[in-house]
Amino acid sequence: VDDCVSVNLQQEYNNASDYPVEVGYCLTLPRNTVVSGFVATSEGRRIKAIVKEKEEAEKQYEDAIASGNTAYLVERTLKEDQNEFNINIGNFEPHKTIIVEISFLCPISNESRGKRSYRFPLELLPKEGTISYTCEVFSSSTVTRIEATAGTTVEGHQVIWKGNASALLSDLSVSILTEEKEHHAIVETDIDDPRLQSVMITHYPCAPETEEDLIAQPQLEYVFVVDRSGSMEGKSIEYTKKALNILIHALPPESKFNIVGFGSSVDNLFPSSVTYTEENLNKAKQHITSISANLGGTDLLKPLRGIFSTPMDPAYPRLIFVLTDGEVEDRNGTIAEVKRSIEDNGRLYALGIGRDVDKKLVQGICDAGRGNYEFVQSADDIEKVVISLFERSQVAQFHSLCVGWPTSTDVTQSPSVIPRIENNSRHVIYAVLENSPPIGETLNITGIGPSGPVVWDIKVTHHKGNTIKRFVALSRIRDLQEGKKSGNTGAKSEIIQLGIKYQLATKHTSFIAIDELNNPVTGTLKLVKYKHKPPPPQVDLSYGLRCCCTSCCRATYFGSDDGSDDVIQQKQPQHRQQQQPSCCRAAYFSASDDGSDDDIQQQQQQQQQQQQRPGVSVGYEYIVSKQQFTGGWDLNSASQLSNMTPQQVNQNKPQHVSENAWTTAFVIALLENFFISTKSIWGVVTKKAKTFMIRELTKGGLDTRSASTEADNIIKLATDFIVLCIH
Repeated sequence: VDDCVSVNLQQEYNNASDYPVEVGYCLTLPRNTVVSGFVATSEGRRIKAIVKEKEEAEKQYEDAIASGNTAYLVERTLKEDQNEFNINIGNFEPHKTIIVEISFLCPISNESRGKRSYRFPLELLPKEGTISYTCEVFSSSTVTRIEATAGTTVEGHQVIWKGNASALLSDLSVSILTEEKEHHAIVETDIDDPRLQSVMITHYPCAPETEEDLIAQPQLEYVFVVDRSGSMEGKSIEYTKKALNILIHALPPESKFNIVGFGSSVDNLFPSSVTYTEENLNKAKQHITSISANLGGTDLLKPLRGIFSTPMDPAYPRLIFVLTDGEVEDRNGTIAEVKRSIEDNGRLYALGIGRDVDKKLVQGICDAGRGNYEFVQSADDIEKVVISLFERSQVAQFHSLCVGWPTSTDVTQSPSVIPRIENNSRHVIYAVLENSPPIGETLNITGIGPSGPVVWDIKVTHHKGNTIKRFVALSRIRDLQEGKKSGNTGAKSEIIQLGIKYQLATKHTSFIAIDELNNPVTGTLKLVKYKHKPPPPQVDLSYGLRCCCTSCCRATYFGSDDGSDDVIQQKQPQHRQQQQPSCCRAAYFSASDDGSDDDIQQQQQQQQQQQQRPGVSVGYEYIVSKQQFTGGWDLNSASQLSNMTPQQVNQNKPQHVSENAWTTAFVIALLENFFISTKSIWGVVTKKAKTFMIRELTKGGLDTRSASTEADNIIKLATDFIVLCIH
């Protein structure tokens, strides 16, 4: 089914000892994933588990063991920060083999239009033994291409990988490219109850660019929260400083901002956020120069509490950006603080740096803060990814979204209240309609966008089945578990009802199965714990997939003579570290590295006597540092940056164009010609610069759209002039 993943994992276990054992192991699944089925096969008997309230399932499990029967229990642990499931097999008979099949469901994470990716975590597979992996693709859109892990076979819409587990060095991945529809909805009529309709809507809100958008200067408050603990020392802190220099120049002139460093203590640039002016911009630049990894531990809770303690100005919605590379001292408390304190119009974004970053923290605070997150393994990537995250925060949003369900209908919708959605991003709405008239060929969604009220007509595809309703229940359970009132009695009661009705393991419901043996087991059980290393908390989950993975590697228990509890531990594969390429920087230096002071002075004198030609003697970071807070560059900066005299810079300036607009276009052209490989980093400041040019040109009487076209023409003229001078 579109936008959903259903996975079946089969494992085989053998008790090679001479006495019965109780096996217990922990399965850690990706976030937003739930166990949806459990079947055990022993000597041809197929035992299917059913879901019951957790306490009742535990009691039945203990009673079955006491009666000498084999019992199976699957329950979610109470750890809020882990998606862990304990799987127990009681009275595992000696010299017997049990095949366990575990099913789990997960919705996909937001992806780009027309592309979905699924990764089966390598940590869920044994290091040795034969692996058989099959992935079937189902899509309501036309599949144009399927890409998969090296060594896989693609047959139509089926992806197959077979081989020894030791040959796998990374997750089993599948990417699906489709001819994506603009919006679409699937209405699934229940096979057993035609009055029940389950709906999944995939929605891409998109607002066309208006003239106002070309010169839009949003009033926002930006707070950059920077990890300055000891672990950030070296490349991490240096690249973070470079990224901050770019970001503070990219801020809109009508904004407020602050920089907050944290470790064991907190270091604020300003006591609270200040208006973005040339003076405050210069203070920030000086402060960034002095930043170092000198604040000790990693206490993120303290700076966040300090930020939230200052009431947000309603005219300046607050955006918080967190950059961190380690594990904080109170993950759950930090996430709870964001969830409790984030303002309705506020958002929190985060960048996790390095291999040791607490990914669950980064994901948790962004989920609570309604923002996005990214991870980087190499410090070299910090600038590029931080800028990308910042650009996403600037995207226009839609709010007050509402689905036009049929009137007089009992609807369970998830999310119950649709949050703000970024322009041109994808989101999914689930619903179950009971005792409802049949949904027609379209549904509509209404909302408010950047330019006012919007209505979308969503085309509906109908089919019969029993799959979507379980995803509706899963989405609703997640809302209840992660909501601010998830601990109340009403939420617990609804989670239990949904878990039992739709057969899902939650923190209040568990799977239980009992195999009543003809010859009940007697004697004292020996406890065997099977340890499974948790998979990474972030796994890209994909679209329209049914994945079946069979491991033929046996986890075998061998009894010991000393009577101690034995542990069967699956060895984990060693992952190959890949070197990330650093960004190329085009730079031309006029001074030699090994020359004496006299040589340098003579060289400088010779340069002054020669006619200067355009070139760049500094890096792009220095060019950005010369940008004014309004977004433009002045004549002196353009002259210095290009190795040209002011007269040469202005030589080709059109008469109707102001000097500020021309010099800004000139510097944009320098960046475009000499630093194109790093445009993903500095491009955000040239967007601001073009907005400045448009505003300058409208002062001469042009309308916004014409001024935008004229700005492009001027930048091209400046580019042609620079190229001509070079050659």
